Parts: sequence; C-alpha cells; structure tokens
Amino acid sequence: MKKIYLIAAVIALAAGVATYFFATELKKTTVETATAVEEATVLIAIDDIPQNTILTKDMFQETKLPKNAVSFGTVCNINEVIGFMATEDIFAGEQLMARKIGIIGNEKADGRLSYQLSNGMYAFTTTIDIRNSMGYFLKEGDKINIYNSILPSATPVLENILILKVGDYAANKQQEAGVEITSYSIITVALTKEQVQKFIEVEGNCRIMLVSHEEGYGLADDIVNASAPSNMNPVPQTNYGMGVVTRPPETEK
Repeated sequence: MKKIYLIAAVIALAAGVATYFFATELKKTTVETATAVEEATVLIAIDDIPQNTILTKDMFQETKLPKNAVSFGTVCNINEVIGFMATEDIFAGEQLMARKIGIIGNEKADGRLSYQLSNGMYAFTTTIDIRNSMGYFLKEGDKINIYNSILPSATPVLENILILKVGDYAANKQQEAGVEITSYSIITVALTKEQVQKFIEVEGNCRIMLVSHEEGYGLADDIVNASAPSNMNPVPQTNYGMGVVTRPPETEK
C-alpha cells in the first residue's frame, strides 16, 4: 500500500512540475507576443479644439498605439502641426486626422476658400475669356498683371495678383476627382481692399498678362535653380494604412 502511495506522490509531483513549466512557458510566450506587437505614433487631442483654432504643442499628446488601432491618415509628429489651423472640430481623446487641419494663406490648404486668404486679403471673382486666360493655361497659384486696355500705357494697374481658383465650384470638385479643368469663364483672385477698387475701375477693359513663376514669387536665380530642401514638409507626416508612417503619394519625392 505504501508503494502505491509513493508512486502516486511521484506522479503528482511530476504533474505539478510539468504544469509549472507549462505555465511559465505560456506566460513567456504571451509576454513575447505582446511585446512584438508593432506600434505607431499618433497625436491625441487633450481637450476639445473648436474649428478655426490655431494649433499649439500643448493641445496634443503623442501616444503609441498598436498599428491595427491607428486610424488611416492620422498625424504622427507633434512638431509638424504647430501653427496649423483646425478646419473642423477636434474632440478630446480623438486621433488627429490630417484632413482636419490646414495652413492659413497656403493656396493648397484644405477647407473653405477663406482659409486660403491671409489677413487683409479678399477673394474677387471676375469673368474671363480665352484671350485673357492665355488660352486656358492660367492655373491656380499663378500670378498675373492687370492692364487697362483703353489706355496707351505699358504700366500695369495691378501687379503679381495671385489666382486662387479657375472655374467654378463644380469644376474644382471634379478636378479633385482627377478631371482637369481645361476651359473656364471665371477666375478668382486675392486682392487687398485698395486693389479691389482698382480692379473694379478697369474690369470691363482689362488685359491680363501671365507673370513668370520666378518673377511672381520673387525668387532669386540661385533659389530657382536649386532643388527643394529635403526637410520641406508641406503636409504633416501621417500614418497610412495599418499604421505605416509615410507621406501622401503626391508629396513624395
């Protein structure tokens, strides 16, 4: 009988040891699996941020999340959003989406047309024909000079006027979807109050001249001939697809 008890004790001891090692290995595997989860950095809003608010560093907290918990198009570098503006409401605890921010005065800023106007500038729309549109080669972001066609003078009434949009809203929405605007009857430009008055005075008799990019933006020859700096980021760095940190395709070099 004692022998049976002894065998049972040995079996029980062996089972206990086996269970211990199994549990230890299971815990180790679980920890290794947990630590092997790939993560991505996102910005989380600390408090509600109303639309039209200029963003500052203290409004967000950089947080690492598993890639499968990161939303597509979230901003991942807190230093790249300082000075941007919230184009929509951003709520506390929300991952910051690139589509919800824009740069004031940037002709490529997202959101309403008013976001593209710097302080003191106004949008002015005027009709245009094929001649004054340079055969429809005028594009958003170009700069133009305005002349009075009935006065025998080579001096422009207005110089270096920025074109905000060509065509109407519907045409611009189609262009966003990949359909290029190839003809239009209106352009929208950015003017000061004083320039608006001058434009109105000559609007019915104006001639438009396209200004070269170098002249319009006051670029020196050495700048024009140099490549853009590698650290120039027109949009914040963003998480794209399963947390992969990259740049949107249109901004990649």
